Amino acid sequence: MISKRTIAVVFSLVLGLAPQGGLLSAANAAEEEVANVNGTPITSGEFQKRMERLTREGQGNFDSPEGKEELLDILISREVLSQEGKRLGLDKKKEVKERIDDLTKEVLISEVVNQIATEKLTDAEMKKYYDKNKVDFKEVHASHILVKTEDEAKEIKKKLDQGGDFAALAKEKSTDPGSAPRGGDLGFFTKDRMVKSFADAAFSMKVNEISKPVQSPFGFHIIKVLETKDAKNFEELAPPQLQALRGTMINNEIDQLKDKAKVKVNKDRLQKISAASDPSMGGAGEHPMSAPPSQK
Repeated sequence: MISKRTIAVVFSLVLGLAPQGGLLSAANAAEEEVANVNGTPITSGEFQKRMERLTREGQGNFDSPEGKEELLDILISREVLSQEGKRLGLDKKKEVKERIDDLTKEVLISEVVNQIATEKLTDAEMKKYYDKNKVDFKEVHASHILVKTEDEAKEIKKKLDQGGDFAALAKEKSTDPGSAPRGGDLGFFTKDRMVKSFADAAFSMKVNEISKPVQSPFGFHIIKVLETKDAKNFEELAPPQLQALRGTMINNEIDQLKDKAKVKVNKDRLQKISAASDPSMGGAGEHPMSAPPSQK
């Protein structure tokens, strides 16, 4: 049995939903309730739903008499805290309303993605999509040199055209702290694993070809393609590749929804927004493109 504190944290962060007793009539609620907190019932249905969910997620076994009492105590504590928050008027505060709206949006997003997965990600649909778009699933092994300005990138390209060593220049000049020590090597990746401008360039190049400067949100890249692999047959895909395919298909569905939506973007206002840290870095000094795709 895990500690009460651990379970309380789990409930606060994962199962932060309102009690369902209010959906029942007063008579039914009285018959179904296992506890009542200031007139608000905690029903057997709600209790069982949460007990099954925590047990399913491996958070503990609540089927014993002691476990049921502990779980009920947690539900009572949650209800008391919820009622106290309303008594204090915290549910009227702007920031609380915003958090509630955010949580509602996250639940809706999760449900839409789950529905897409259920309807669109059957084995038959995945194979159909893969076979139709097989060319997009070839793999490229490339290295890159990342710098901040186009002028720097042009100067590096000039040195490479004059016979400069790509790996040596990557170690010396690249601002990508993850790939620079490897001579700029990014390993093998599929097209969906990189930002669009980088991917479009890399997947249009021949083996040993070196690109002109390519701009991305991270800066300017000089790319060298080292190897390519044709896409496998669907039946040969390993579990991680199938999972990546699911992600690609879900993103494709999202793109279709965005295409149907009326979206307006104020680019000038967007560029005036600044973060506390350098947005081009992925955190802890590591660039998002630094690791080979399998490690992302």
